[in-house]
Amino acid sequence: MERKLTALLPISLVAVALLAGCATPQPQFVDQGQYAKAVRDSASKLTWPDGRTPDLDVLAEKSGPGPDKAPVGSERIVLEMTNACAWYLGWEDARKRGDQAAESTALKVMDEVLPKFSPEDPDGQRYARETAAKAKAGNGSLAADYVANNCESVVWK
Repeated sequence: MERKLTALLPISLVAVALLAGCATPQPQFVDQGQYAKAVRDSASKLTWPDGRTPDLDVLAEKSGPGPDKAPVGSERIVLEMTNACAWYLGWEDARKRGDQAAESTALKVMDEVLPKFSPEDPDGQRYARETAAKAKAGNGSLAADYVANNCESVVWK
């Protein structure tokens, strides 16, 4: 009898946890208006290079759920990608202008900030590190690839 009770104990604990409301929380969702507010609020926490601030209303409209719902926090990925676009383009803009201070600032962000975005995406973090390393060496090919594949729909203010 003792063995049977011991075998049922883990199952009983799971059942109690489920009944007590300890199950995995259900994801929360936001509508378009809430999403747009989250985009505006979260964007203010990021730094943007001069001349490369996105039009947040357009960004929220294009990336938001429209008539549907989006998971809470989904704006973070959109903003991280847009911020990477801004810094890659800002770096290239600074190079073309010969603005060494702006170029240096962009390289610093590319090296220290962008690789920390999206911790759930180690491949994306590796790409950001490789992009920064190449850019430091004067090679903008990975930054240009990123921009070509991810940034064409961003409207800059």
